[in-house]
Amino acid sequence: MRGKKSSRAYDDAKCSTPSSVPFPSIFPKPLSTDSVDWLLPDQLCLVRNFLTAKECATFITACSQLTFIASPPPRKGEAHRTNDRFSFEDQAFAEKLWEAGLAQCCQGWVGSEAKVNGRTASGLNPNIRVYRYSPSQLFGAHYDDSVTDPKTGKKSEWTLLIYLSGIEDGIEGGETVFYKDHSRKGDSDREIVAPLERGSALLHRHGNACMLHEARPPRKGTKWVLRSDVMFG
Repeated sequence: MRGKKSSRAYDDAKCSTPSSVPFPSIFPKPLSTDSVDWLLPDQLCLVRNFLTAKECATFITACSQLTFIASPPPRKGEAHRTNDRFSFEDQAFAEKLWEAGLAQCCQGWVGSEAKVNGRTASGLNPNIRVYRYSPSQLFGAHYDDSVTDPKTGKKSEWTLLIYLSGIEDGIEGGETVFYKDHSRKGDSDREIVAPLERGSALLHRHGNACMLHEARPPRKGTKWVLRSDVMFG
C-alpha cells in the first residue's frame, strides 16, 4: 500500500509521560449496524456516536488543563506537522476505551499476518495521545507506522482517532483525507474524506497497509482528537 517515498509520522511515544490524566468515565454503548460505516472495505471504518456530546465536552474540559507541546520541525523523512500534542501511558484508560464499544466493533478482525501467527484484535495501545488543531494547524501527508508493545509482544495494525469536536461545534475544514494512490494532485476522485463528526471514532489500517493521509487545517474552530492504536496478539 505504501509508496517507495513516504513521510512518516513523528513518534509521539517519545514525548509521553507515565502519569495518567483524570479523564471522565466512559460508559459502554451497544453499537448498531447503522453506527458502523466502512468508508473503504477492510481499510477505513467510521463508528458514529462512539462518545456522546456530553462526554466529548467533558473530555475537552479535561484536555484543556493539559500542558501541550508544539510539534518539532520535521526531520528527514517525517511529515510537516504544526498541531499541539500531549501523550501519556494509561493502561486502565485504554481498557475503558476498548470496552466502551471498540471491542464489539473490532470483534473478529484479524491481523494482516493472521495466516502466519493467528493474531486478532485484542485491545488498545496504552500510549494515549491528545491532538489539538487550532485554525491553520495541520498534519501533512504521511503514513502511520505500526508499533510493538515490548511487554506483551502485541503489534498495532490500526490507528484509532476519536473526534472530540466536529462540524456540530462550528468547525470548518480539519478533515482527515486519505488518498487512493501515493500522490496528491488535487484529484477529488482519488480522495476519501472522513467526515469530522463530534464523538465519532475513525479506524484505519497502518503499517505496511497504511494509506497516504493528512489532517487538513481547520479554517474555523478548534479540532480535538484522542489517538491510540488497535493492538493484535
